[in-house]
Amino acid sequence: MSVTAQLKRSVVERAKAHEDLKALYDEAGDAELTAEQRSLEEQLHETIVRCQTSELELLDEIERSAALAERYEQLGIRALDGPKDDSGPKVERTMRDVLTDVWRTRDQQGVKVSMVPSMVPDIQRDDVALVTGTATDGAELISTDLSTTLIDFLQESIGAVRAGARVLTTSSGNPLTIPTVTSHSTPAIVTEGGTFSRSAPQFGSATLNSYKYGHLVQISSEMLEDTAVNLTSFVVEQATDEIGRLIGTHFVTGTGSGQPNGITNAATVTQTSAAVAAWTFDELMDVYHSIVSRHRNAATWIVNDSTVLDLRKIKDSTGNYIWQTSLVAGTPDTLLGRPVVTDDAMPELGTGNASVVFGDLARAYIVRLVGSLEVAMSTDFAFDTDLVTWRFRARADGEIVNANAVCVGSNA
Repeated sequence: MSVTAQLKRSVVERAKAHEDLKALYDEAGDAELTAEQRSLEEQLHETIVRCQTSELELLDEIERSAALAERYEQLGIRALDGPKDDSGPKVERTMRDVLTDVWRTRDQQGVKVSMVPSMVPDIQRDDVALVTGTATDGAELISTDLSTTLIDFLQESIGAVRAGARVLTTSSGNPLTIPTVTSHSTPAIVTEGGTFSRSAPQFGSATLNSYKYGHLVQISSEMLEDTAVNLTSFVVEQATDEIGRLIGTHFVTGTGSGQPNGITNAATVTQTSAAVAAWTFDELMDVYHSIVSRHRNAATWIVNDSTVLDLRKIKDSTGNYIWQTSLVAGTPDTLLGRPVVTDDAMPELGTGNASVVFGDLARAYIVRLVGSLEVAMSTDFAFDTDLVTWRFRARADGEIVNANAVCVGSNA
């Protein structure tokens, strides 16, 4: 089944679950749900969450495939649709040709895909490699201009960025001192002939460093040459995603010591629930109103996906659910009228856990990315075992710059 067909099927299934859920509530009326009805309610909620998660993943897959296809077309590089026999057509350019061109291109922007020269010292290699024993003709080539695409992939994996955090890209990784806002100026009415009072915003400072993230991936030459799927693109995307997930985790829960200072660690505006694993309507309202309206009107919720089901069940004083589900694929659900971003880096509901973040991340948190996501390749590093080695590297940091624009809600 095609990705588009899967997406349509998921949207239909989710819409039906919404209708069934509404019918269940209409049938129950003001009465308490029976045990059987509660079981059905939970099943329908799970279906809705599962479908929505699936739709977002499918949309990402469609967008990524389209972006990569466009890059390959622009470069005149084609990947074979499947294995060919010796009489079949050959790819005009070899992988080494393409990567050698990249090595010679030293001024690429966004992502540097470089070829490590042959003068590589005999150092210990990573024994975690992708290998295959099947031998058929065919090859997959990596695009030499993936800058925008890979940076997008990296940022899509970072929950704080998806929630609106400001991204600052610098060319070097030297420590960077930036101003932070600790309080705002306070105006007042001035009578005729009166004296204007002095009031200025109070500033502090924070230093953004450049923590290095990365790993090696090794793939056998046979797998690269013989596989019928676009293995190179998969490896690049997967590695980029995983680096993004680790960086994103530190942007949420980082300690600020040897790693970025995460939102839940650095925030100074906080609220605490009475229960150890639950939130009430009144408590979420306290979180909502903990930041001023100019930030509240642009704020986003960030929660772990496992917290969503509990938040969906919360009703206001008139019995209406405060969670509103979007029926448009790709549009986030809302909680108290503001969009919700799910991020697995957020702690789950539990004793002492900072399970809810609400804030105007564009004003509250800054993300620093140093240069580009670097993808380097060497055929010499593991020459004796005929493995192609890929090195993925990124440098990043993050810090709260306006503590008044974000609130962290923790469980008791």
